[in-house]
Amino acid sequence: MDGGQPGRRSKEELKQIVGSIILSQGNDFIKELLRQNKIPIGTTKPEFGRNLSQAIDSGALSQAMIEDWLGDVEGWGNQHVYLYRSLPMTARAIRTRIGASRFAGLLAHKVSYEFPEALQLTSISLDADRLSLVWHIGSAGWERVKPMDRFEEVGLDFYKFEAYRRRAERNLVRFEWRFADPYCAILIELANRDSQHDEAIAQVRSHLGEIGIAARLDAVSLSQAAKRASADPKLVALSARMTAEGGHVDFVSTLLEGGIGDVEAVRHVRNAVNESEFHAAEGLFHFTTKSHPALSRAIKVQVFGRESRMRLWAQCKRDDVYLIIDALWASNQVS
Repeated sequence: MDGGQPGRRSKEELKQIVGSIILSQGNDFIKELLRQNKIPIGTTKPEFGRNLSQAIDSGALSQAMIEDWLGDVEGWGNQHVYLYRSLPMTARAIRTRIGASRFAGLLAHKVSYEFPEALQLTSISLDADRLSLVWHIGSAGWERVKPMDRFEEVGLDFYKFEAYRRRAERNLVRFEWRFADPYCAILIELANRDSQHDEAIAQVRSHLGEIGIAARLDAVSLSQAAKRASADPKLVALSARMTAEGGHVDFVSTLLEGGIGDVEAVRHVRNAVNESEFHAAEGLFHFTTKSHPALSRAIKVQVFGRESRMRLWAQCKRDDVYLIIDALWASNQVS
């Protein structure tokens, strides 16, 4: 069976995990974790690390708190999202099939601490409202740390040692389905190069099929959403392309601030376009906190209609991702 039980962690284990996972999530998110739990923040990542370590030692920050926080921020945003139609399954039927599969033990996993060398299904969450499957893949690299350089005399020779710190990171792939939604999604943190996305999607499909949750996933074109977003006053449309048989039309803003709707001549041309004459569309759009106050931050989103894919260009929270998907899904519906 893929993965193992996370269980309870010692304080030393938890501190090591915090250093490997949480510190890679970004300053803003670490500050929020500390602020929520009334823990001193600090101004640098090393200070964050020390404060986190002390909070774990004192019991001010527990494993449950860390796991709840990771569930909201790890693997959300700065990723690619593929949309599919919802599945003809009930939560009860899904639980029965997972329980009968080799992945049954993963239902007890709230969060994984693993850094597998290959993409591996590490946790499954299921309740009355939502199904979530998470795959992890780990990677390691070396980060230059000049302050740790040193010179040393050995015998008659003098040596210079250049320091590098080993940095462990991991990426996530998610399958997410809120049962009330007419869509489900595969969310991929991996770069869209070579065959990484194809292989990740194939593994998700394979595991869903093996469990018996879905024999297939029906992708949903997002071209309608891209067309409408290019004229949506709530969005800043930075660029848009509409494709017809034999050619395409590009709309682009070169403004430092503002989109194609802020360029009068371009806006007039865009508004004169008959969208129905174009079978595909894509574009880059800015969701701002001014027009979408529920967002925790402004987020640029690239929509690739024919690929049923959107690219979120900022790390954010689960609720932010769903707000964006819901908005684009609503505009994707043919009236």
